[in-house]
Amino acid sequence: MTNPEKTGDNQLSPTQKNVSQLIAEIAILKAEIIPLTAQRDEALSQLKQANDLIESDTKAGLIKTASELSTMTVYELAGKDIAELETIISVSKLTKKQNFESGGDVAAARPEKFDRKTHLHTKYVGNKRD
Repeated sequence: MTNPEKTGDNQLSPTQKNVSQLIAEIAILKAEIIPLTAQRDEALSQLKQANDLIESDTKAGLIKTASELSTMTVYELAGKDIAELETIISVSKLTKKQNFESGGDVAAARPEKFDRKTHLHTKYVGNKRD
């Protein structure tokens, strides 16, 4: 038996065909993964920047609130993280007593305006006997 010359795909064994197909698929996937990795890295960078911006805005608001409620300086509060600032605010709100203000608007607590002319009338309208 003579060795036939291997010149085309029809001379390859099924295993060799599968291996060559797998090698081609791997090369295609490697070529596709490079731009996808770059896109992923860019998206992660933008996400980190957005998270940092949100965190700094949140922290600035919490520092402002905490500085009004606690006796700590702004510089001390700036060194705390968000969870610590939230704890400081909640504890300060629980422990701080509200100052009494004399001359507050008592009428604001009533749902309707008090009218002394009709006040007694509305009390006794239901008690009339027909």
